[in-house]
Amino acid sequence: MSENQKIYVVGHKNPDTDSICSAISYAELKRRIDGDAYIAKRAGNVNEETQFVLDYFGVEAPAFLAEVAEAEKVILVDHNETSQAVDGLEKAEIMEVIDHHKIGNIETPVPIYFRNQPVGCTATIVYQMYKENAQEVTKEIAGLLCSAIISDTLMFRSPTCTPVDKETAMKLSEIAGISDIEAYAMEMFKAGSNLADKTPEEIFFQDFKKFEVNGVTFGVGQISSMATEELFEIADRLKPYMTTAREEQGVDMIFFMLTSILDESTNLIFTGEKAGELVEKAYQVSCQEGDYYKLEGVVSRKKQLIPSFMGVLQ
Repeated sequence: MSENQKIYVVGHKNPDTDSICSAISYAELKRRIDGDAYIAKRAGNVNEETQFVLDYFGVEAPAFLAEVAEAEKVILVDHNETSQAVDGLEKAEIMEVIDHHKIGNIETPVPIYFRNQPVGCTATIVYQMYKENAQEVTKEIAGLLCSAIISDTLMFRSPTCTPVDKETAMKLSEIAGISDIEAYAMEMFKAGSNLADKTPEEIFFQDFKKFEVNGVTFGVGQISSMATEELFEIADRLKPYMTTAREEQGVDMIFFMLTSILDESTNLIFTGEKAGELVEKAYQVSCQEGDYYKLEGVVSRKKQLIPSFMGVLQ
C-alpha cells in the first residue's frame, strides 16, 4: 500500500472515549468494505477512561497523528469543526464526516459523505452502519462502541441520550459479554476520574474544545466524576492554571465543567473579563463563593452548555 492510498480515520483533539473508539471501529468497518487503506489515528493523548476500555477489551490505541500533510486523505469522526481537528486539516482531502454534534465550519471543495445524526454518541451511528452493511460486530468492537455510548451519555443520564443510544448500548453489551452494564460503567468512570498523578495542564486538556460565536472565542473543558468531593479538589488544582490556559489558547474566555454524575449537576469555574456575565445571562444564577457557578441538571457540554452560551452571544 503506497502512502497516497492511506486514509486516516481520526477524531478530535483531546480525544474522549467516543472519539477513539469510533475511529477504531469505523476504520475496521471501512477496511472490510473497501480494503486495507483505512487506518485509525488519534489527534491527542488517550485519557484514563479510554485506556481502561482499550485494556479491558485487549485493543491497542491508534497511533498519534500530529499533523496531516498536503493532499493526505482523512475521515473525521466525532467532530466537524476546524478548531477541534488535527493540525494541517486545511491541506488534507476530507473524504467523510461521521458525527453527532452541531454542524460546524468544515468546508470541502467537492461533495462528500457527511453523516450527522441527533443521537448521544458517534458510536451509535457507527453501529448502525455496521448493521446497514451487514457486517458482524465482534466482541471487541461491541465493547468499544458500548463503552463510548456509556461515556458520552453518562450511563444514559445525559440529556443527549436518546432511546436509540440506550437500545444500542444494551445490544452491544450482550455481544461484548458485559454482564452488568451499570457495574462496568462505574469501573469506567472511576478509572476516568483517577487524576491524582496528573498535572493541572493534563487534567485541563483531557477533554477540551474551542468555539467561536460572533467573533467571541471561548474554550470549555470537562471532567466527570462519581465523587463530588473529588471535583472540589480538582477545581482547587485547576483554578490557578485557568488564566495561563486562556492566554496560551488565545481565547476570550475559558470555562471548565466539573460534572457530578450521581448528582447530575456541574460546578463551573471560569476566567475571562465577561465570562461570569455570560454564565449569569445564560442561566440566571449567582456566583458561589465568588469563584464558581452551580448549574443544577447541567451535565452536557454539547446539548446544554454550548447552546445556552450561543443563545446569549448571538
